[in-house]
Amino acid sequence: MSTQLKPGPEYGSIHEPAATKAPEPELKWTPITADRFTSSEFARTELERVFFRVWMVAGLANEITQPGDFLTCEIGSESLLFVRGEDAQVRGFYNVCQHRGNRLVASESGSIQEFSCAYHNWKYDLKGNVSWVQDPEDYPRGSPCGRVKLREIQCRVLLGFVWYNLDPGCQPLECFLQPVGDQLQAFGIDDLVRVENLTVELPCNWKIVIENFLEAYHTRTVHPQLRETVDDRWGNTQYDLYPGGHTRMILLGCAPGPTYQDPVEVPPPVRAILSKWGLNPDDFRGRHAQIRHALQRQKRMRARELGKDFVNLSDPQLTDNFLFDLFPNMALSVYPEGEFVWVLRPRPHPTDPEKCLFDFWTLARFPPGSNELRWEHIGLTIKRTDAIPHQHFKLGERSIAPGIDQDMSIVASMQQGVRSRGFDGMYLCRQERRIQFLHENLDRYISSEYQIRK
Repeated sequence: MSTQLKPGPEYGSIHEPAATKAPEPELKWTPITADRFTSSEFARTELERVFFRVWMVAGLANEITQPGDFLTCEIGSESLLFVRGEDAQVRGFYNVCQHRGNRLVASESGSIQEFSCAYHNWKYDLKGNVSWVQDPEDYPRGSPCGRVKLREIQCRVLLGFVWYNLDPGCQPLECFLQPVGDQLQAFGIDDLVRVENLTVELPCNWKIVIENFLEAYHTRTVHPQLRETVDDRWGNTQYDLYPGGHTRMILLGCAPGPTYQDPVEVPPPVRAILSKWGLNPDDFRGRHAQIRHALQRQKRMRARELGKDFVNLSDPQLTDNFLFDLFPNMALSVYPEGEFVWVLRPRPHPTDPEKCLFDFWTLARFPPGSNELRWEHIGLTIKRTDAIPHQHFKLGERSIAPGIDQDMSIVASMQQGVRSRGFDGMYLCRQERRIQFLHENLDRYISSEYQIRK
């Protein structure tokens, strides 16, 4: 059915409470030099004073729903264990037996009634207490049963994630996440299901990876196809820098931007979106500037019919790409409507500052009552029953995802370049100020200037 539209605003801008621009902080613009990407000493300090002091994500809460369900994760050389107890609470522990220091659990996930050490068979209950040892009478300080337990760590469940913090005196998670936590809550990300789970070893420092997701300056060069669905002009991209170190970037989406090479034809990805919502793509030939607002109105009108709930979402959240960075190393790329979220997380390599481990998750929202989801963006049909293995590989051994492969094609040469004696440090533009903000917040933690708000 043809849709008749009155002339609308040209391309538009973001003027919604959910997209309110944060006040600009005063940046120091301190130099960002090569040692931050190559020095083993800097990497050790960074791990101890940053990664061991901030809230991090261990995994997804909906993957450990029953008593005894557990998962493990690693940060640096530490292995951590998280288990749901009989009381439904999720607890976190260092994954190390208190007898002789053997790593207690070798599996990434599973379900168990009690944990048993493979060395001397010490057993632990779901609260981390030693529940059985062989030869209990042979201990000069008395049997460890009921007296010794796994070392517990701060652990919370929020936004569908299992969070942890290795600092016993850390600030509450809700305080750490603000104001980004409330913004993510509006998207309902705690209802999403993981449909991709990859960990890729990359030949670069973790900061080279996260910096890539902090700016859109590279998109015209590295992602030329994004011009079909994103307004890539820097003046129309919103950057928000928040006091706690988190940041946000909003890209106008669901329509070709002014730099798209064909001012008349509607590109195929946008045609698919328009058709899905009952709009005739041919009505927008030569009228690209009106697509975004037309989609916003149409989505409001047909939401209930198509089983959508947009009550908590503003108009920009229906069409635009919201990219959040949770300090220091976790980026969430939220697609319009919160239908999909990419979790992009580079972790420091445990021994080599010039490598990192890149976790790539896709979280998806299935329609109510449906076991199948079509993702037009990449032409993929996902089934709820699909087995989702955790795949580990090195860069180049297989594809990660469309777009992400383009990003990762740059990281090795970036690491080689910053190692050069000819590199004098970064020379950033304003579009890249989230990178500057990241490094200045790293410095605050490293120098202990950062005052934790209890």
